[in-house]
Amino acid sequence: MRALFWPWFALAALLAAPAQAEPRLALRTVYKFSASASLFARPGVGRDGSVYVGSGDGYVHALGPDGSFRWSFTVKGRVQAPPVEEPSSGHVFVATSESRLYALDSDSGLRWVLPLPAPPKSELQLTPKGTLFFVGQDDYLYGVTTGGALSLRLAASGARSAPALLAGEKLGLVLGEQLVTLKGYGYERRALPASFGASALLALGPESAIFACENGQARVVGEARELDVKSDCLWPPLRGDGFFAVAEASGVLRLLFGDGTVTRVALGAAPLRPSWDAPRRRLIAASATGLVSVLELEVEHGAEREKALR
Repeated sequence: MRALFWPWFALAALLAAPAQAEPRLALRTVYKFSASASLFARPGVGRDGSVYVGSGDGYVHALGPDGSFRWSFTVKGRVQAPPVEEPSSGHVFVATSESRLYALDSDSGLRWVLPLPAPPKSELQLTPKGTLFFVGQDDYLYGVTTGGALSLRLAASGARSAPALLAGEKLGLVLGEQLVTLKGYGYERRALPASFGASALLALGPESAIFACENGQARVVGEARELDVKSDCLWPPLRGDGFFAVAEASGVLRLLFGDGTVTRVALGAAPLRPSWDAPRRRLIAASATGLVSVLELEVEHGAEREKALR
């Protein structure tokens, strides 16, 4: 199915737009999977739609795009961040609570294990040049090559987001009240586009937007596609193709579409921040109890309408 594009405006304008002006959007369950253990990190997504589930009991499970089981691998400690696949090689990188970073082949063979100075407290970010970045629990930003060499250790006191790949392949993250980008062995700094309380949970988008969950509000600040809604959110919102997804403490994943439609996906337990597989228009939703649901976003009666919106 071809991707769906439409102009974005402020959320208030979107919600005010007539629902009949947009095609109907529906979610289809592709498959479900139970890790049979608690999850401390959301699943990772591969280039071909594979899903990698890292569990709290020290397993990494690889599933095919259709949900078929591919392999499992045992690691030491709980999986602390979403597994990351390198698109060019299919290698999968897994960080654990026992200060270890694993590199696995696409068939689950072990390539190397690197002892880390500290376990990660953020998700991993892989750059096109082949470096994995993360913030450790010791408040340092680390870089590790895909060959297993530690290449960077830079103070990151006050880190409030995971590293993110920004425009121009720059690496950015939120430190305190600043948005910083990595330059050599230092940072370029600028002020955040808004103020956020000390308890706010933040994520950084590729366009330098700040996604926030703070005091019953889900917010996105710093781009034209802004969001500010009341929510018992547990994580910063996720932006998909034409919607925002908010994981809520009630055990629901709430999807806010551009036509004003709101869809609620009941997960039955506290949801993790979802993942978005853009090429396949799939939302990967997981709960802390280990249930993973892969949902596909479909346009109903959409071929002619979809063409008109391009």
